[in-house]
This record gives sequence, C-alpha cells and structure tokens, in this order.
Amino acid sequence: MAIKALLKQDGRGVITIEGNATVGEALWILQQAGAGALVVSDNGRDIRGLVSGHDLIRAFKSHGVDPLMPMTVAGIMRRDIVICRPDESLRRVMARMTARGLGHVAVVDETGPCGVLSLADILKGRLQWARAEVDALCNGMVLPA
Repeated sequence: MAIKALLKQDGRGVITIEGNATVGEALWILQQAGAGALVVSDNGRDIRGLVSGHDLIRAFKSHGVDPLMPMTVAGIMRRDIVICRPDESLRRVMARMTARGLGHVAVVDETGPCGVLSLADILKGRLQWARAEVDALCNGMVLPA
C-alpha cells in the first residue's frame, strides 16, 4: 500500500502555516482543523519544518503559556523531519519515521506539500492492508479480530 492511498482516505489535504505566524495562531488552526500537525512553509511550496501538537506541549512545558503564545512557529517547529512522496510504501516511510523517532511525515508531490500523516495513520493503513490480504487469502472469510 502506498502513501497516496492514505491521503485519499484522510481527505483533509495539507495545512500550511508561515514561520512568522504565532504559536497562538498555530494552536487555533490545529484545533479548528482537527489536525495533528501543520507544514511550516512561507511560500506554500518549500517546507521549513513541521509543528505538531506534541511540539506545542513541549514548548508549553518549557516556556509556560503566556510567554509562548506570541512566539513564532519558527521558534518551536521541528526542522528535522521526514519527507516522502505519495508513491512510497507505508513500510518504507514507517521505517524512516521510527528510526528517527518522529511522529509525523510531510508528503510532497511535484507541486509541493500535499499532506501530513502521523505514525498512527500509517500503522492503521498497514493494518487495513494486512487484514484485506488475509481476507483475500481466506477466500473472503472474515477472521475474528
């Protein structure tokens, strides 16, 4: 199964934020969109990093709420990220993410960022694929979970 299949299931697309946006703005966007991470890009094409809910929690613990809210996203974003193409396999991307201890991957096509997936999204996708394969091998018999 390829990353593009998960992007179709997710249906949200990519949400970007500029590096000079405030942490308060990022928090509001994450909450409104129900997203786990935002791609940090000043022009919508080039990725500077990612900012996730986990990054926000870590920053809140370090700085406190009041000093953090006016800080910029660039000040707390994660620059060491995994980037993949839509045609890459879930297994390959998951291996890269776990090797680097990262919870999100930015997906990029020829036009720029096209999605963000979490490790949980990828694990669910692999599980669905494995279940479908077992079902096919068992001639459609559904095995108990």
